[in-house]
Amino acid sequence: MRITREELIKRIKARDLAGGLLCYGQEMFFHQQILDLLRETYADAGGWGYEVVDAASLDPAQLLASAGTLSFGGGTKATVVRSAHKLKKDQLQALERVTAHPEKEREVLREVSRKALRDVSREASREASREASRDVSREALRDVLRDVLRVVVMMAEKELKATDNLLKWAKGQKITVCHLASPKPSELTSWLKTQASSMGFSLDYRTVDFMVDLSAGNLMALAQMFAKLDLFRGEKKRIGLKEVEDLLHDSFEKGVYDCVRAVFARDRNKASRELHRVLRFDPREGILQIVRTLSREAFALLKYEELRAKGASQDEIAKELRLGAKKWLLEQEYPERIRNWPKERLHRFLMRLAEVDLAVRTSGRDAEAMLEQIVIGNLAPTSIEEFDEVFL
Repeated sequence: MRITREELIKRIKARDLAGGLLCYGQEMFFHQQILDLLRETYADAGGWGYEVVDAASLDPAQLLASAGTLSFGGGTKATVVRSAHKLKKDQLQALERVTAHPEKEREVLREVSRKALRDVSREASREASREASRDVSREALRDVLRDVLRVVVMMAEKELKATDNLLKWAKGQKITVCHLASPKPSELTSWLKTQASSMGFSLDYRTVDFMVDLSAGNLMALAQMFAKLDLFRGEKKRIGLKEVEDLLHDSFEKGVYDCVRAVFARDRNKASRELHRVLRFDPREGILQIVRTLSREAFALLKYEELRAKGASQDEIAKELRLGAKKWLLEQEYPERIRNWPKERLHRFLMRLAEVDLAVRTSGRDAEAMLEQIVIGNLAPTSIEEFDEVFL
């Protein structure tokens, strides 16, 4: 059975989850939202009602030991399995024994608890009416059925296709599935305005466009921006572009944004300065984010040049590139970028970015030095890079 994210949130708050649940999607903001809500709802009884494990680090026996135990406090035990897309067949078989168990346990408990419920009803009847007694009995039964279940929440932090084994397995086991879909570019504006309104301030459309561009549509980054804006805005109810730029000038996202714009403007000094600012936050994540953003913009430029050569109109190009409210880029920035970055140079540029990405993930090459060569415009290997190259 499939449910929406909103329905999932309601079920968690009501402690009404089935024995097995699978959440999947690339947007980490929604995964974190579900994790925080699960912790808030189930981490009672000294925290024994909530546990997080990683699929890649546990064998089937360890996974079963974690997911198959109950809370010491007697309440519901919620076990979250991260990286669920990495679960192997033997691990899934172990989980089947847990996800199928709560339904049977409800029936067993219903039989065992009858005497206790009769005692509760008898006690209530001495002090109140028969109707009050029935209310107490129903409430006691509801509490008992609620508090002895095992819940396994599998979280796959990636998009899954209908042909993926994990989704097939979930369907075969009749496990509840929730797709934490990333919002479409056209939905980000309304999402941002709703978030701002919930915090007690508003944003104009230029500020919204800037924040979307700055974060590349990453909801986690946008949520962090909102937290900073809310902390430093004081009594202001209307936040403009200037205030956002000032407040976020030293942020990770702003550094990535400025570095990328400087690279395509061929401003070597600013590009190098912003690169090192980003790397001071987090070297590995900084390199990956800059490589990802540069690649995305380079592909957009290639597509722009191809569409323009075919004679496509501005509206057609904006729609194809999914620019939305950033349509102004076609008039103010893309023509200049195309002059600075002809097709042949963009192809070489993308190949070098791919080499940096590979260096970060697998090889021992100096990814930071390689990226700096690209940022300052030196697209040819240097003797320094070759000398520093280490094979592990």
